[in-house]
Amino acid sequence: MAVVITVLLFAFGIALQGSVLALAGTAGVHPDFLLVATVSLGILGGMRNGAIIGLCAGLLQDILFGSPPGFFAAVKMLTGALAGMVADDIYKDMTAAPMTLVVFFSFFADLLTYLLMKLFALPMPYALPAYLKQYVLVRIAYHFLLTGIIYPPLYRAQRRHALFAEKYFEE
Repeated sequence: MAVVITVLLFAFGIALQGSVLALAGTAGVHPDFLLVATVSLGILGGMRNGAIIGLCAGLLQDILFGSPPGFFAAVKMLTGALAGMVADDIYKDMTAAPMTLVVFFSFFADLLTYLLMKLFALPMPYALPAYLKQYVLVRIAYHFLLTGIIYPPLYRAQRRHALFAEKYFEE
């Protein structure tokens, strides 16, 4: 069931991100629906599931939006793995915790994207301070609000065991 929900979420996210959200952004800045979904699913599923989901979301974004193959896959895979790493240390039933974490993960993903673009000499219209101020801060606000919408239904699906198997540790 987790695969079906994830595929539907990705299909909806790609359609939304490529159409409505691309037009609705301010000053050319729009939210990354797949990043928010990756962080939310990483928090609910753990490090391994977060990395796999991030890799798939990033590859899908690379293929459909014409970026170099593996570019966004690397960023989202690392972000999903980091979200899964901190998953055991937060209260998943409080939406405020993932909303707060997505601020840090959005900053991490955008900073890593900027550094990779500089590394591979891809055209970047902003210097780092301007990029952080004019682009990243707006995306962080979008991601914060979008997490408040996306995370609660995913959490309810997880509570009904429709997403990931619960982890039990033997001592």
